[in-house]
Amino acid sequence: MSGRKCMLTGKKANNGRTVSFSHIRNKTLQQVNLQYKRIYWPEQKRYVRLRISTNALKTLNKLGLEEMAKRAGLDLASLPYIDADPERKQWLAENGSEPVKQNKRAPKGPKPLYIPKWKEAKLAKMDASAAAAEKKRFAEANNMIVA
Repeated sequence: MSGRKCMLTGKKANNGRTVSFSHIRNKTLQQVNLQYKRIYWPEQKRYVRLRISTNALKTLNKLGLEEMAKRAGLDLASLPYIDADPERKQWLAENGSEPVKQNKRAPKGPKPLYIPKWKEAKLAKMDASAAAAEKKRFAEANNMIVA
């Protein structure tokens, strides 16, 4: 959900007007009192971060998080969370930190060798063995394959 809108109730700003003493009317927005809150989700033993209205906070106490999320069509599992499960904390203490997510945009493997023109000009001035060694060093430094 985007914008200034409650994630659980869908409340958003109300169109209003301010009226001056001379009866000039100006449009204003009466914003919802939204707060970022970390709310405990007992079924999954984790804290979920939500942007909700203060009115929704009261309703949460009455209905519960899962019921309100179901009514709003909100997938709680896809939201950022903090684990509160004691078993998970114990596992992390024994096995170190949790695995790091892989970067999808990271280069997959070595690239074919590409030498810039300025580098080729320098290599042309060197003798063959020194040029080959410099090419190899340049390729390794820039994660490239020497053909």
